[in-house]
Amino acid sequence: MDSTAAKVFGNVFQGFPYAYGTDSGGCRWIPVSTELLEHHLEGSEMIGIYPMVYDPLKQDSGPAGFLQSASSPDARPIYPDMKPELWMCTWGAIDIDEGEEESEIIAKNAIKLFSALGITGWLERSRSKGYHVWVFTEQWTPTHLMRKALQAVMQLAGGDYDAVYPKSDSLDGPPGNYMRLPYGGNRPAGRQIMVNPDTGEAYDIWDFIIEAEAERTPLEDLERAAELYQHPEPDLPPPRDYSKAPLMKVDGSRLRGLALVMYRDGPHAYYSTQGAGHGRHGFLNRFARAMFESGFERGDVMSWTNDLDSRLGQWYEEGPKFMGRRDGDRQMERLVDNAQKIATKHV
Repeated sequence: MDSTAAKVFGNVFQGFPYAYGTDSGGCRWIPVSTELLEHHLEGSEMIGIYPMVYDPLKQDSGPAGFLQSASSPDARPIYPDMKPELWMCTWGAIDIDEGEEESEIIAKNAIKLFSALGITGWLERSRSKGYHVWVFTEQWTPTHLMRKALQAVMQLAGGDYDAVYPKSDSLDGPPGNYMRLPYGGNRPAGRQIMVNPDTGEAYDIWDFIIEAEAERTPLEDLERAAELYQHPEPDLPPPRDYSKAPLMKVDGSRLRGLALVMYRDGPHAYYSTQGAGHGRHGFLNRFARAMFESGFERGDVMSWTNDLDSRLGQWYEEGPKFMGRRDGDRQMERLVDNAQKIATKHV
């Protein structure tokens, strides 16, 4: 394959100039040259191109403005003070890998939708069982705009797909994710080649690159397509009403949690001297509230609080608060009612 074809081919698939993807799945930090593209077309080294280029028009640091990450010599380079809006591309692609027949239907539907939007989409039989749909632009295009346009078409097409390329709106640094190029000299028979979506006839490489150059998509057409993109609804569970009551009745014969500690150990120093729970009344009220918060029924709370009242002499010189008083039962009822209201308010 002569160098002229390689140059035009490289112009159609213009991308990040300082690295390329290998056919085996790795990244090589070697500039993408005409000679390298010749090797691809001849089949001696099949390659992929990274679509995302930072600041190709050199408004800031330019594509070569990346620095090696200080954290590790093996880490991906970064662009200091990266501005997300400066990530650009000249092509985008949709990877559809849902089986040969289904992928073909989805891809052809996408081509028709692109056409209806005034955009030329190119159909490629990928290396295995799927299809790629390519779009080439007249100028450097914001990456986020390309992605939205491709995603909008796939929303309208209604079929499943693996990914759109570029795979992200921006990066901390290069190179991102690459797409394997078609027309490699060592490709499987009938694969990795552009085909006519109506007839299935394969395009010769010269027919493809000449038409692709002539049918590049204007920026305004991509913008119109991107406006059709619908942000997906959040994947939230449906609202439901439910009772906060415990699923099982709490065993009223046994204490647990804070109520058990208070019953066993008596008042903490805090309750003895100050705060909302200081003194015998406050201590009993806090104990009853703790029982309600643990799910005990009112009858059990009354029983245990009365029992705790009878034990207060262990910790208070005054002895019980309500036991032995003429109105003791009524006062205990009021205390437990108040504790229940507070516990319910805090649920």
